[in-house]
Amino acid sequence: MFYKKPGKDHILVSKGRAQMPCLPKRFSVCVWNLHKCTARRWKEEFAQYCRQSDLFLTQEMMFLPEKESCFSSEGLEWTGAISFLSFLRRAPVGIATGCRAPVIRADFRANVFEPFVQTPKMTLSTLYPTVQGPLLVVNLHAINFTGLKSFSRHMAAAAELLNGFNGPALVAGDFNVWSQKRLNAMRQTAQALHLQEIQFLPDERARFFGKKLDFLFTRGLNVLQARAQISHASDHNPLTAVLELQ
Repeated sequence: MFYKKPGKDHILVSKGRAQMPCLPKRFSVCVWNLHKCTARRWKEEFAQYCRQSDLFLTQEMMFLPEKESCFSSEGLEWTGAISFLSFLRRAPVGIATGCRAPVIRADFRANVFEPFVQTPKMTLSTLYPTVQGPLLVVNLHAINFTGLKSFSRHMAAAAELLNGFNGPALVAGDFNVWSQKRLNAMRQTAQALHLQEIQFLPDERARFFGKKLDFLFTRGLNVLQARAQISHASDHNPLTAVLELQ
């Protein structure tokens, strides 16, 4: 194994402090794969999008001591799920969800692994208070270099985190749907969960083999605005949306 996995008690981490007691009826969202925070301008753009967002879902976030200020300066409370420790720096890498409201509970799934390097692919669920009751948020970075069977198992793990919850929900992240079969499997899972796929305008989402990689699905939420604009701070472009509770 090239990468070290964290112990069970060190997978979920918490950073920052919430600014609001609950999310308002209308709130803003950003979804962004940060490519392990390697670009020169990632910190400035990350801070900018944090300031504009009530809810922020990141993938490939690197949790380093020198990046602590990024989690504490913009009024977001972050819940992270560590996938592995990087090969060279032993720095924790994973996904994280930040919110201006405090998390009620958090859970994760890590039941699929990338071949060869054997790093687990994380799916994180967080529950937040809103003015109309709890909102469930599922953040995922889907398995990449495998066939359809492992990808479908990852979609099933994400679906499991929504089981039994009938309120408003948001599911987003880097789905790695670079084939039509993967795209179909993702959409079938979303349909079974009564999730609506958001369309973006402009739509500058990152692509691989001509397929868009990043998606945002909602349930019990109205979409007032959705954009995917070009950024040079990552190999993915951020998705932003303004949503409203129904």
